[in-house]
Amino acid sequence: MERGTLKTAQLQTLVAIAEHGTLMAAAEALNVSQPAVTKSIKELESRLGVQLLERSGAGVRLTRYGETLLRRARAVVAEIVSAERELEAMKSGVERTLSIGVSLLASSIAMPEALRAFRERLPEVRLNVYECAPAQIIDGLRDGSFDLCVAFVAASDITAEYRVVPLGESAQVLAAPRGDPLARETQLARINGARWLYYHTRDSFPAFWRELCGDSTLPMPPHVNVCTSQRLYAQLAQEAGTISVWPEPLLEDEMRLGRMERLHTDARTTRLTLGLMYRKDLVLSASLECFIGCIRRTA
Repeated sequence: MERGTLKTAQLQTLVAIAEHGTLMAAAEALNVSQPAVTKSIKELESRLGVQLLERSGAGVRLTRYGETLLRRARAVVAEIVSAERELEAMKSGVERTLSIGVSLLASSIAMPEALRAFRERLPEVRLNVYECAPAQIIDGLRDGSFDLCVAFVAASDITAEYRVVPLGESAQVLAAPRGDPLARETQLARINGARWLYYHTRDSFPAFWRELCGDSTLPMPPHVNVCTSQRLYAQLAQEAGTISVWPEPLLEDEMRLGRMERLHTDARTTRLTLGLMYRKDLVLSASLECFIGCIRRTA
């Protein structure tokens, strides 16, 4: 069967059905009739040669083919919306709004100076900056809420959908509260039973632990807490009996304040990349290219 080019309106219909749950609700959201929605999906299924929807008592649900197409359709629809906004801004003589996501622990590194430089160069650009957790970074890039994100990226993170532009590299180091007996330990085997504090996603901790252990086969710490708030993390890390993991520049700040001590153990050094992340299919606007230039110069 010969297959033609997918139509944007059909992809928009699929996204609307996924978001609203029924054909009727999708039709209302798109301001078209329900038969038009049904026809659009049938044409899309015919073009692809697969079933995208299944009817259920509560409405309709996507098949596995539908779910796969939906991920791509969301990106296409988000990019079209972004392009329409940019064209409208160009017609009105005003540069588009730029939305930047920043991971909680990356916000204090490079960002303040980069934002000041950007505002000096393009003061007319409306700028939205959101500080958020790692999972929100990915969701925001995927659905188009963020044009670009600045975040720490571990080797175990899944970033195949996105382009990652490295800004710098940082070691991940272990620390204990100043004066805590744990700060004197030099063997990883003697501290893996302590209470651990980790600042990235829980799903990434096993890969971090394997990298930290190297060739040894130590079991993972049984008590691992995750905190992605920089302020709360610093407070929790000061609790007695806690081993915390830090990007080296942030730990140096805590050590200068006399609150933490770096551990010197037999663990293997692990590293993080501070990077810019954006979708591979994103067409960079002038304002976005300017921001990228500002942060690369200051990082």
